[in-house]
Parts: sequence; structure tokens; C-alpha cells
Amino acid sequence: MSRFIFKMVWREARGSFRHFLSFLLSIALGVGSIVAVGNIAANLEEMTFHEARNLLTADLEARLSRPLSPEGEAVLADLAGRGIRTVRVTELIGMAATGSAPGKESASGFQSQLVELKAVEPGYPFYGRFAVDPPASEPFQDPETAWVQEALLIRLNLQVGDRLRVGEADFTIKGVIRKEPDRAVGTFSLGPRVMLSQEGLARTKLVQTGSRITRRILFQTAAPWTPESLKDELKKRWEPERVRLQTYREAQPRLGRFLENFTTYLGLVGLITLLIGGIAVASNIHAFLTERIGTIAILKSLGSPSSSVLLIYLLLSLFLGSIGSLLGVALGMGMYHSLLGLLTRFLPPGFSFEITFLPIFRGIAMGVGTTFLFSLWPLQKVWRVAPSRVFRQEVEGSFGAGEELGVRGQEKKIFGFCLYHSLFTPHSLRTGALAVLIALGWTGLSVWQAGSWRLGSWVIAGVAVAILLLLGATWGALRLLGSFGRPRRLIFRYGIGNLTRPGRQITTVVLSIGIGVLILLTLLQVERNLLADLQQNVPEDAPSLFFIDLQPDQKDPFEATMAKWDLKKPVELTPLVRSRLFDLNGKKVSEIQAEERPDGWYFTREYVLTYRRDLPKHNTVRKGQWWGGETGKEGTARISVEAEAARHLGIDLGSKVTFDIQGVTIQGEVTSLRDVDWGSLSTNFFFIFEPGALDGAPITYVATAATLAEQDFPIQNAVLRTFPNVTVLHLREVLETIAGILKEITRTVRFMALFGFAVGLIVLSGAIAATRARRLHEMTLFKTLGATRPTLLAIMAVEYLLLGLLAALVGGLLSVAVSWGIVHFFLDLPWR
Repeated sequence: MSRFIFKMVWREARGSFRHFLSFLLSIALGVGSIVAVGNIAANLEEMTFHEARNLLTADLEARLSRPLSPEGEAVLADLAGRGIRTVRVTELIGMAATGSAPGKESASGFQSQLVELKAVEPGYPFYGRFAVDPPASEPFQDPETAWVQEALLIRLNLQVGDRLRVGEADFTIKGVIRKEPDRAVGTFSLGPRVMLSQEGLARTKLVQTGSRITRRILFQTAAPWTPESLKDELKKRWEPERVRLQTYREAQPRLGRFLENFTTYLGLVGLITLLIGGIAVASNIHAFLTERIGTIAILKSLGSPSSSVLLIYLLLSLFLGSIGSLLGVALGMGMYHSLLGLLTRFLPPGFSFEITFLPIFRGIAMGVGTTFLFSLWPLQKVWRVAPSRVFRQEVEGSFGAGEELGVRGQEKKIFGFCLYHSLFTPHSLRTGALAVLIALGWTGLSVWQAGSWRLGSWVIAGVAVAILLLLGATWGALRLLGSFGRPRRLIFRYGIGNLTRPGRQITTVVLSIGIGVLILLTLLQVERNLLADLQQNVPEDAPSLFFIDLQPDQKDPFEATMAKWDLKKPVELTPLVRSRLFDLNGKKVSEIQAEERPDGWYFTREYVLTYRRDLPKHNTVRKGQWWGGETGKEGTARISVEAEAARHLGIDLGSKVTFDIQGVTIQGEVTSLRDVDWGSLSTNFFFIFEPGALDGAPITYVATAATLAEQDFPIQNAVLRTFPNVTVLHLREVLETIAGILKEITRTVRFMALFGFAVGLIVLSGAIAATRARRLHEMTLFKTLGATRPTLLAIMAVEYLLLGLLAALVGGLLSVAVSWGIVHFFLDLPWR
């Protein structure tokens, strides 16, 4: 019997291969998308695991919020004598300009550009490859040279060998940075990189009290030290210092986290593509069994049990699913290279492709598993074919003449066909068990692909809701279409009638195309709302230029410089004091396990403090009272706190908060909680002190100016001529950069979503091919009755045009609802 079964499988496969073209393509596209995304994710995971030391460029990294104390420096000196090597890295935002000192510009004129400065010591990096052009063995020995990204040369029209002014010092551009191992590629960047020596940075005089600086110390261990033992040693001896330590094994670069989340999301889009392919499988198997009803009846007449006949067509489905999965693997390799092109901005330098077999195995397993699950439902019909059917085939036609996916006659309801089958048919127990098996199987595949029960469950729930909504909307649309009565014109009467007659495949087509349209339009509308919020929701009075790191002695000269320009409104200067939380209601922040809390960022971040007499614009007091012109209690500074930050920190009116300002603590009492409109793009703060509370603290100023677009660069250059230490941020450029990153991300997601839409079109072509024999029979009858070829083509055009419009309309309307929910509830943005 087993030999007969395999012989029949091979015979059916050879004779019916053309019937399963859409079957194969649908599975291939779904598997291909999973294999492509899986290979990228696997390569990135492998790179993160094996190249973690190179990405950190050290065995251990220490991040400091302020310079080390003399005692901390003594610890470093002691470790150096015990074989531990160190390199100091300093990063900050600054301005680079052409020419030399003011008044000695080059012939090209004075131009300036916001840059990301990085100063290192000789010996950087310990691990990884730092590449420059021209090559240099010790690129940071000379304090009068700088290495820049090529983008800076293009923007300032410079060449290698030209002079570049940074702060109050001039540097010779030594060459171009080609590879920087510890820079997170693809993350938000305010400008091109400029790299200097530590001595060169000191020449710029940009490191001043209150400057926003990131300080890192890189450690390279030597036997018997390990990164972990060195970390433990520093924790003990650096306890008074404000420092965060992480070994290369603990370091999780932002790039890694971003790409892990991103590839997971792309993988889920691939999973939905495979789901649509599963619908194609069910549709093709149903159509094929409809044509093979005579063969099935003959086999049963000759004594073959239903289980053997069922096994024949199940093995045939799995055989074709395996072929489609193998085709999908080959397609996935090509898709991989296409995705790499789209993800170039977000991939680390030198990222290389290596074939990994786990994603290939997963893709094949997902393809075969999907084929198995989605072929079970139409294959259950084999049990109901009686041997006598061979004698009644011409009378009854296919599977009851009124069935589609096993739902009978007048009782067929698109929205309730699953419920009806599970509860009211004679085969309810077997049918219900089969439905449960399919649901559990697809849940398992989804969880496997998603990587977690929680995410996989959300995917299953979302897909189920989408299918129910699509079925319900289709049912409603058909009812509405039927309520218009029978059209008088022949082509419309028969075209519309074909959508509502028995044996139609409208449900399959609407589900497959509708889901594809739903995904694509949802992505487009979410992207449109995000971009609109970035570009159009900028308040009219929002500043366009921000001037950072103004020193107290520069305040009056700066205001005098800006007074020469006809601005839309006066320049606003705000005092800043950089600090960190030290104590909350008597409990030291260092004793709070902030790293283990989801809101730990509120405890560990740097806070910029200010003082004001009047309540800032775009702020409203939610609780307590603003001090106005009143004087507080002697010796107690009053503080106003942003309400959301207060909630996370667990403080309220009357709470005592202590800040660490460069080693000096200052305490205050919370007297009001504020709601802040962060979208106003004004200088807003989490903590505001009353006037006089921060006297004596190291203060810098930030200034904002509302300018015309044509004034931006002339004002920037005029300010930098007089105040070379000041950093200028362009709001317009920042928004354009964010929008550019967002567009690149959504472009990649749309690329994946297009495969889902392509599978929908394949399902449509398969549905047309599946009814080819019946269509030819109908066309013959129409021609016998006198219909012309144009009339027949018009009838089919009306039918499929209405079918496509219905699928697009249903998917489009649902995409509006879904995207509105995402924008409103998850992104908390107004719908546009």
C-alpha cells in the first residue's frame, strides 16, 4: 500500500504541476522573506558575540559624568604600575570652521559646520581597526592635526591639507576617517566626525565649566587581571566617583538593540507574508481537489480507505511545500542582498555576509509547517466523498455545488463560517479538533518566529482580528452590493452575479489581497503622520537656532551681536547648571537598583537645572503653587518638577531632592508639579529652581533665536567669529536628519511588505487559474447563445475589477482604523 501511495503522489505531482504554480510562488516568497531577515539577524548576533571587544575597543569601559578626583587619578596610576593600560576618550558637540583666525579666512570665505568632536590618546583603539586615509601608524601624536569624515570636506569645500578651525585653535586636516570601530553606525548624528588628540582638544578651549561632555576611559587588561576582576576592583576603589563601568561582554551597543528589534519586526512582516501564502495553499488545494473529485471517488470504489486517499494528497501538498520552501531559500539569498542595500546606513563598517544554516532550516520548517496546516482544512473533504460520487459527478459537480471551503448552500455566511463548521455540521467534533490543531500549530510557528510567547501571541491576536474584520467587511460589502438589485446591462448583471454565486473564491482573494493592502497602507499612513508631526507641527514661535555653551562673561556681548539682526522675536537666554541626582527624601540614588527598573533612566541620567522667576511658556502647574515673586523659607530652595518625572522618581509636594553639581550638593523642596509641552521645542526642564538658589554654581547659557531661513548661516558665522566656543544647532537640519532616518527605516519595511502584497496578487492569479475549466465551460455556453468575445471579456473585467476594488477598499478602510489606533494610542500623536 505504501508503494501505491508514493506512486500516486508522484503521478499527481507530474500531471498537475502547472496547477500549483501560485502555490509554489506564495510559499517561496514567504520563506524567502524569513530566510533573508533571519540571515541578517543571525550574522548580526554572531558579530555582536564575537566582535563585542572590537565594538567597545577595550576590555572594560568607564563612563564619567565629571573629571576624576585626585584620589581617582591615583587609582589609575596604581593600576598602570600593575600592567593595566588606559586610553582616555572625550566626546562633545562643537563647531568647525574654514580658514584660520577671524580676519584671516581662506579665499573660499568663512564657513562653519556643526561637528561631533572626539579626542583620544595615543594607543586608541586597543581592539578593532581604526582606518584613515592616508594610513598612519600613530594618527594622534601631533596636537595640531585633525582627522575628519569626508562629509565635512564636502560641506565646507575643503581638501586634505587645508586648515580647519575648531574652537580657538587651528588644525591641519591630516586625512579622512574611513572606519571608527566604536561609533554606533546609523544612530542619530548631529554632524560629521572630527577626531583630535587630547592635547589638541585642550588647545580649542572648548572644555569649560558646564560644557556638555562625554568622558570615557578605556582599559586593556593583562594577566592575571580579567575584565570582571578589574571592574570589581574599580567599583571598590572608585566608590565616591560618579562612574558607570561595563565590560565588553556587558556592553550592548545601541546599534545591536536597534537592529535586533528591527529585524524582529521585519521577520514578523515575513511571517504575515507566509500566512497569506498559507491562504494560497488552502485555495489551491481546494481547487485541485475539486478537479480530482472523480479520481478520489474511483480510488474509494476500488477499495482505498479514506485515510489512504487523504495521505496521498497530504503527501502531495508537503512535497510541493518542500519544493516551494527550497525555492524560497534561493530567493531569500537574493532578498538578503537587497535588504543589505537598504540597511547600509544601519550596519557596522565591514559587515560581511556569511550563510548561516539555522535561518535556512527555520525557513524550510516554516514553509513546510504552513503547507501542512493550511492544507488540512480543504483535505478534510476527502472523508466526505462517497464512492458513488463517480456516478453522480455530472449532476452534482464539485463538492456539493454550493460549497466553498466546506460551507454548504444557503447556510453559508462568510463572517460565521468557522463558527458554523465547529458547532453545527455532522462532522463537528472532527472539524472542531482540526480547527484547534491548525490554530495551535500556527500559534507555535508564530511564537517560534517572534522569539517570545508574548510577541507571538500579539501577532496571532492581531492576525485573527484582521481576518475577522476583513471577513465581516466583505460580508457587509456583498450585502450592500446585493441590495442594489439586478443591473439591467448584461455585463454588469453577470459580473456582479459571479461574485455572489456558489463556488466563488471571493473570501480567499479578499483575505490575501486585503491583508497585503492593510499592511502597506498602514505603514504609509503611520509614516505620513510621523513625518507630518516632525515637519508640520513646529509651532510658529518655535526657535530655529540654539546657541549652546555661552559663558557668563559672553552673555552681554552675545546679546549685542544678536541685536544687529532683525529677528522675528528677541533672543532668549536661559541659565543652565548640569547635575545628577544624589538623594531623594534621604535615600541615596546610588542605593537604588536603577538598572533593574524600566524607568531607571530617570535616576541615572544627567539633569540640566535652571532658575526662573516666572512660569515658563508652554508650562502649566498641575499641583502646588508657583512661587512668583514670593520669597521661600530661609535655607530651603524651592523646586518645580515636571509631573511625569516626579511620578517615576516617586516624589511629590514636600519631597526633598538633592543634586550633585560637580561634587557639591544642593538640596531643595518640591513645591509644585508641572505639565510641560515638550512639542513646543522651547528650552524646557524637568527641574526648575527659584531665583538665587543656584548662585555660585557653574553656569552656562543656552540662547534661542527665531530666525528666517536665509538668516541661519550668516548669523551662525557671525557668532562663531566672535565666540568660537559656542555650538550652534539648526532646528531645521535636526528635523531633516530625523525625517531622513525615519524614511530609510520605513522604506525597508515597505520593501518587505511588498512581498505580502505580491503574494496576494499571486493568490488572485491562482484563483483565476483554479476556475479556468468552469470558466471555459461558461464561455462556451455564452458563445452558443450569441455572446461576442468583447462581451465575455467585459463580464470578466467587471467581475475582477469589482473583486480588486472590494479587496482594496476593505483593506484600505481597515488600514485607516489600524493606523489611527497606532498613531493615537501607541505614538500619542494627533491624527493627520
